[in-house]
Amino acid sequence: MQKQWKKGINQLDIVYPNKKFGGAYNLGILIIYNLVNNIPNWMCNRVFLDEGKISANLIGFTFQYEPDYFNIKGMLAKSGIAIEKEKRKQILFAGGPCVNANPTALSKYMDFLVMGDAEEILPKILDCYTEDKPKFLENISKIPGVFVPGLNNPSCSYVKSLDDTPYPLYQPLPVDVPKEYVFGNAFLLEPERGCPFVCKFCPMPSRGGVRLRSLEKIKEIIDKGIKLNKRNKVIIYTASFTHPKRKEILKYLLSNNLEFSVPSIKVELADRDFLELIRKGGQRTLTIAPECDEKLRFDIGKRVDDEQYFRFIENANDLSFETIKAYFMIGIPEQNDENIKKMCEFIIKAKGLSKAKFYVSINPFVPKPGTAFSEYQFDEGVIKKQAKLLKSFLGKSGLRFKIQGARQAREEWILTHKKEVYF
Repeated sequence: MQKQWKKGINQLDIVYPNKKFGGAYNLGILIIYNLVNNIPNWMCNRVFLDEGKISANLIGFTFQYEPDYFNIKGMLAKSGIAIEKEKRKQILFAGGPCVNANPTALSKYMDFLVMGDAEEILPKILDCYTEDKPKFLENISKIPGVFVPGLNNPSCSYVKSLDDTPYPLYQPLPVDVPKEYVFGNAFLLEPERGCPFVCKFCPMPSRGGVRLRSLEKIKEIIDKGIKLNKRNKVIIYTASFTHPKRKEILKYLLSNNLEFSVPSIKVELADRDFLELIRKGGQRTLTIAPECDEKLRFDIGKRVDDEQYFRFIENANDLSFETIKAYFMIGIPEQNDENIKKMCEFIIKAKGLSKAKFYVSINPFVPKPGTAFSEYQFDEGVIKKQAKLLKSFLGKSGLRFKIQGARQAREEWILTHKKEVYF
């Protein structure tokens, strides 16, 4: 899969504007890397904040987190490339969740933006690049999912069938995987895309809907990917792992003597049999996201009562899981002191039931475009007040918890909604 440059070959650099230990596991980058390198007369290189150099004339950035915007200028400067459109010969574009949420934020610096699934859009872009460079931007402005500032309006394009979509089988990692690479020497498996739940705070439901790979296709991907990359561990790469054949997928992994780990769990779908399969796969930690107290949880569209979480913890106890990580939010619309108190009562009870180490992470709610709360104004004062209240309730419980700072969350909110970012 690793191509060598030769005269006349077209090159695309896909850039992850943060460190490689996180970007190496980014499926979007791997999709583009595989896709481009499988096209004759094209090659793709991956560039990270701490590894590689930008050298192509066609340069794509992927943005998972808004604060990574501020790494663009330095990475370009390191390679002798100006960030201003009028001062450079290279063509810059961007994609990823941040671009889908706010496509105009980087329009001052990017020649075009990709909105949606790369498998659907990128091959058409590359065809235009090779066919007519002088009219490249004009031609790609006619492609659904391509936003060219000044020529067209933002639109999205998504693949309809994952079974008919090429999978990024080749997933290169360092020969000796360093400890900071949290997933280790693992293969990424995406059984589904999207989420069937419609939580009011989450932009996921607006991004192409739920698309599933068939069990047969998933088995084929596992077989080929494990052999090609020589891995013995699989990471289930999905928002919530709600695939109707999820148990069969895990059983197939076990039948091939593969370890695996699953993402944050929807407790309403996680019966004892499912958790037992996860434990057999070698996973020792479970991640859940109750978000807030029960009443507010239902109000924001996450219709899971406290008792379901408590039963989940009891099953985790029986199966000897070692750690449970639970995620909560403050600053949710209509969240008041009583909600905070009830949330703390829930947290303390959950910790008391758990035989595993129980870690709590509390994050300020950041309203995202494309959600029911998109127009809600971030209030740093409310966040600080609720954080103080939380500490007073939980401080004497012996519970290990951390609260993300309000300033960082406010910066994320501003970048998420800003029409244009200036460096």
